[in-house]
Amino acid sequence: MIVVENFSFSYNEMEAQVLHNLSFSLKKGETLLLLGPSGSGKSSLALCLNGLYPTAIDGYTEGSIHLFGKKIEDYLPGEASKHIGVVFQDPEAQFCMLTVEDEIAFGLENLKVSPEEIGERIEWVLSLVGLQDYICASIATLSGGMKQKLALACVLAMKPDLIILDEPTALLDPITTKEFALTMKKLQEKLQFSLIVIEHKLDHWISFLDRCLVFTENGESMFDGMIKDCFRYYLEDLKEQGIWLPKTLLLSEQLDLVDAVPLTEDELLQKLLDEEFTAEDLPFFARKKEYSLPDPIMETQSLTYGKKDKTILNKIDVHIPKCSLTAIVGPNGAGKSTLSYALSGLVKPKTGDVLYKGTSLTSMSDLEISKTIGYVFQNPEHQFIADTVYEEIAFSLKIQKMSDTEIKPIAERILTACRLRNLANQHPFSLSQGQKRRLSVATMMVDNQPIFILDEPTYGQDARTAEELMNMVRKRLADGFSALMITHDMELVSSYADHVIIIVGGEVLYEGTPHHLFSGSGQLLESAHLELPLSYSLQKKLTLGGETSAASYT
Repeated sequence: MIVVENFSFSYNEMEAQVLHNLSFSLKKGETLLLLGPSGSGKSSLALCLNGLYPTAIDGYTEGSIHLFGKKIEDYLPGEASKHIGVVFQDPEAQFCMLTVEDEIAFGLENLKVSPEEIGERIEWVLSLVGLQDYICASIATLSGGMKQKLALACVLAMKPDLIILDEPTALLDPITTKEFALTMKKLQEKLQFSLIVIEHKLDHWISFLDRCLVFTENGESMFDGMIKDCFRYYLEDLKEQGIWLPKTLLLSEQLDLVDAVPLTEDELLQKLLDEEFTAEDLPFFARKKEYSLPDPIMETQSLTYGKKDKTILNKIDVHIPKCSLTAIVGPNGAGKSTLSYALSGLVKPKTGDVLYKGTSLTSMSDLEISKTIGYVFQNPEHQFIADTVYEEIAFSLKIQKMSDTEIKPIAERILTACRLRNLANQHPFSLSQGQKRRLSVATMMVDNQPIFILDEPTYGQDARTAEELMNMVRKRLADGFSALMITHDMELVSSYADHVIIIVGGEVLYEGTPHHLFSGSGQLLESAHLELPLSYSLQKKLTLGGETSAASYT
């Protein structure tokens, strides 16, 4: 169906190639996992495959892409999109209408599908993705998971031959991520379209994809073949490139399971049972089982916030311990970001209060608050104001009346720490999503506020950069700073957080240590759409003798 031969791509004729000399093919009905570090060109390839790039941005290519034997550039504008649909990281970036029905109809009308068939296709795709009861709903009222399913429905309605998913679950909670991956598995089996998945979170996808194509950070192909062979023979190369590995594989390495390449939890559990492992044999990493939380640096008192008649936060009482990392977790739409906005002074409570060292934020000026609390938004672009990466980092230093001589070593140190030095002269909006996230963190690091808040800090990051970012956070905590992060990644919470707050429906369901949370009843996690970290899950199953997951092997 698709044949890529010696294909290279760059955004500017004078710049280095983002994709370099790629050659691969994809058959009808085949599934492909596309792996690579942040900035390796994965998203760029997706847009080249459907014919949007290079035309839409005046980019430059060498080599060829053939779709059904025809060069991609020979298709009329928009014609290739009939065959190849792309679902992006942020579904809202794809929407242009107000309601679910109108959004799906919009693309079909542009394809000149008859009104009768449009109605039939809308009903068909909404039933496929489980949104049949929301046909008249406003898109703004949908949860993050529902918006991602709507984006998928819009693509499915075109009846494409290939669907490309570009990190479709990056902003979804763990349970919604699992449900979305399962939906795609069923749809692909039923409709037999080809599927390319660009994803960092591999665990829910890896069991039903045929093969993988791996990029280096320079946009070159380093592997094309069966997924298990990739992780068996190229493990060290993948680590060196900073590519995320299945959690099961990392844990099996820690346990010295020789020749084991478990790609699912069930596979790893069965291996542990075969090797006669017990729950006590599993590592607990750095979980601070007996960790005692320090006194709070910030707290809320019966905090309530809402818009019009809708209550978003209801009587919130939480305590943010100093010199610690607090994780705010919960399902999509629970009020996590709104709580962080209230803690940072970006929104004012309807009732109640937010205190910093006993002082109400309402009694502090905007300048005082900005010098006290730094915020890194979920969408990095919301905070970019300069024309180059270097100027973005230097901006706040210039506001502080520092000279260019003083600014340069500070900016270069942070550029190096965030792996952005070779991009110093690039425009922030030209960066990949992962690079934009690193830049947004870098701009926060410059100001040295005592408290900093990170909304999805590892969103769009490869494994190496995610670890580097979290190590930066750890260093700042050791230096006396305090931090909060909003995340859906329970492995991240288990490994780095000292304190956890669960928000569901605008109310606090839990506040305490990660170990206490993960060691307790699973009902709380289930109600919050969260999953146990792998080692906790395995320990519980090994305690039961493995009956839960190993039953399928008997």
